[in-house]
Amino acid sequence: MKWEDLQVYKPLKKEELKSVHKDFIKIIAENLSQYGFQPVGRKLIKQSHDLFHIIHIDTRGRWSVSDNFKTEISIASIYDTDTFIKNQELTGTKKLEDLIPQIRNHYRITQEYQLLADFLTRKLVEDVLPYFGKYQSSGDILLKRQNFKMDKLTELTERNENLILFCALSNHNESNSSEILDKRITEIKKNYPTSPELPEQEVLRDKIKAQDWINIDEQLRENKTAIFKKLKLHQP
Repeated sequence: MKWEDLQVYKPLKKEELKSVHKDFIKIIAENLSQYGFQPVGRKLIKQSHDLFHIIHIDTRGRWSVSDNFKTEISIASIYDTDTFIKNQELTGTKKLEDLIPQIRNHYRITQEYQLLADFLTRKLVEDVLPYFGKYQSSGDILLKRQNFKMDKLTELTERNENLILFCALSNHNESNSSEILDKRITEIKKNYPTSPELPEQEVLRDKIKAQDWINIDEQLRENKTAIFKKLKLHQP
């Protein structure tokens, strides 16, 4: 029996939801482990060169434990400490329904959750893994930069600026990284002139303009070490 063939779904009791959430994510994590994904909380993360491919299964309810969940697809730089150390929103996010035809991004977790986990796994393998395959490294991101817009934030809070910035830094791309930092510094000076981030951003911009890639690379390596330690990920 497949989940999509079911006609009747039996609801779970509220006191069952928390443990079922963990089991639901565990099943999907085990199914995707053969593709290199490692579980980190509600996220499944795979390293691809200098990028992370992320599947975020968000079971958080607004006010209480919910029987609904949504799935967020993300691509992030392995050097992005804003995302992984400061716990800001994920970068390069996509709605599940934008990548998988005829799917809804909100499903209820019921007593048939094991079948639902199997269904979601199959869809992720069929449609999301090929999407990740288009972006194996930061170089792929820069070549297809038009697919990661940096205009006003959408409801997804894509934060693509950070994705492009760290991809540019890891490729010693002065034009893209300087453009982003110049814009960011101008905005901080205008809106948050006393922010401690201002001197940090200015120092980084100055290193880029001085072509000081040795020190920039060292900082990126430190970022990576801190991120892998925080996420408790095994490096391939």
